[in-house]
Amino acid sequence: ANECITMKDSASPSAALRHLTARDTVIFRCVLFVCASTSVLTSTHCDMCVSLMRSIASRRRGVIATLVKQGLPQSSVDFLVRFIPESFQDASELMSLLDEKDAIPLVERLVTASTALSICVANSSRGEVTAKNLLSASLDTFVDGFHLVIGPLGLPVSVFRDEENGQDITLMCKEATFQIITTLSRINPRSSLRKDAIAYLTKIANLCKSENAAGGVSGAAALKRTNLLKGIWDRCDSSCKSLGGSLR
Repeated sequence: ANECITMKDSASPSAALRHLTARDTVIFRCVLFVCASTSVLTSTHCDMCVSLMRSIASRRRGVIATLVKQGLPQSSVDFLVRFIPESFQDASELMSLLDEKDAIPLVERLVTASTALSICVANSSRGEVTAKNLLSASLDTFVDGFHLVIGPLGLPVSVFRDEENGQDITLMCKEATFQIITTLSRINPRSSLRKDAIAYLTKIANLCKSENAAGGVSGAAALKRTNLLKGIWDRCDSSCKSLGGSLR
């Protein structure tokens, strides 16, 4: 009934769709936060909430992409990936977000890439071609933003700060980095994504080597940078082995 009224009273069908999408995004976000942050709900309530979110995701394209763009805590991402397979239907919208290089800051696109990759890997069986495209878009974004992860040569890795809220951008990117590499390790070794995943892990590991070989500085900042690069390389190596490959 509410949907019919909105369609009738709006200036145009497109305006009505924007209103309904905004409404469903708010509903989805609230329910998702509750489900992801509490264990008080009974199984019946959880089933009802999950059914509601799956229904919204399946009939309202763009809701998932909007939530990802706004930013979600990792607990919400984990819940979304585990219980809402329909989130994969927004793959095209997620790829569009990753491609908006002029409109969306690189750090936001890198965090988006982490969530998009999680959705991709968990639901790749729902469309292998689309999954491969989403994987490539996510990891290309990560490679573009690698310099944000390690920070400028010779300076503390926490030198980048968000102008609006003062958040440590490098820390945000570092968390997204390890989440991305961990997600790649969860790909089924028999999946069509395996070969591409190993190729990207190798590329990331090579970036670590080339950055580490730059040298030219010393001190605590350089040591932290070296340790970070080693940590990323080791995680890539571990993920690669879990897929049946090797960096060595």
